[in-house]
Amino acid sequence: MPSAAYVEWSGRRQTRIAELLGAHATIGGSGRGRRWRTSQLNWALTLRIAGEFQGYARDLHSLAVAHFVESVAQGNAALGNVLQAQFTANRASDHRNATLSSLAADFGRLGLEFWPTLRVASAGASTWQARLEALNKARNAIAHANEGDLDRLARDGYPMRLGTIRRWHGSLDRLASTMDDVVADYLDRLLRTGRPW
Repeated sequence: MPSAAYVEWSGRRQTRIAELLGAHATIGGSGRGRRWRTSQLNWALTLRIAGEFQGYARDLHSLAVAHFVESVAQGNAALGNVLQAQFTANRASDHRNATLSSLAADFGRLGLEFWPTLRVASAGASTWQARLEALNKARNAIAHANEGDLDRLARDGYPMRLGTIRRWHGSLDRLASTMDDVVADYLDRLLRTGRPW
């Protein structure tokens, strides 16, 4: 059973991304070939995908913290409040992109060695890391109007085209699914209360 965060990721978050993909197809067509008048949609898709994934990561972390607090505090509201505050104060995903370091820091608060555990869980984790890093570089370049960084990304194999965006989106979808399982398995091993989802 997936977490509520993953249900949201695969439901409403994907619907919002699909709306932009639909607009892209309406303006640029769905067949092969060069697209005109779609660069701004590519930028919007990049921002939306990065934002939706950040929201998913924050939601998953919140669920993990809630399960941890409930399991440890066992009804002690004062202890629960202290634990909740410690695990979420200055949480990276509240004010930073979902980067390699911010994900590791947030889930590391729970004791999870985030990326090493994901690499054990899936051979695709290294690819997901590289694509997530490139997506966040593109997101920042767009948000800060830094075309030089977009040019560097294009030279590194990440041109701002629909194909690149689809690869980012697909990688994040697989990463989100794996994160959901890895975090649930970790909490089960740590707390011995069964998988929370």
